[in-house]
Amino acid sequence: MEQHEEPGELWDRSGDPADRPFDPDAERWAGIVRALALEDPRFVRRVTSPGPGGAAVGDLMIVVGLVATVLLGVLPLGVGLQTGIVALVVVGAAGTLLLPVGAPLAVRAFLRHVRPLMP
Repeated sequence: MEQHEEPGELWDRSGDPADRPFDPDAERWAGIVRALALEDPRFVRRVTSPGPGGAAVGDLMIVVGLVATVLLGVLPLGVGLQTGIVALVVVGAAGTLLLPVGAPLAVRAFLRHVRPLMP
């Protein structure tokens, strides 16, 4: 797997820490994070960001919105129109109109509950 450099990155982060340039703020920052982690053990989980391989929140919101709209909107609407069942037409129409907006908002609310300090 190829290592990509961030703009402005002066050294390889995977190498020996002794080879890196001295950063006077790094030790102070690490102390602050340690103190907050001791005070609130869930702090470290809340402030850590997902790794580069994971799906982003926006991607997850789009996928859930699309799947919910197709499964609970388009399919019932199509089956209801084909068979003439009014209840399926109503459910499908409501799902097609409401789920593209409601499902992503529900995903965002759920993720903010699970990770409160997520942007």
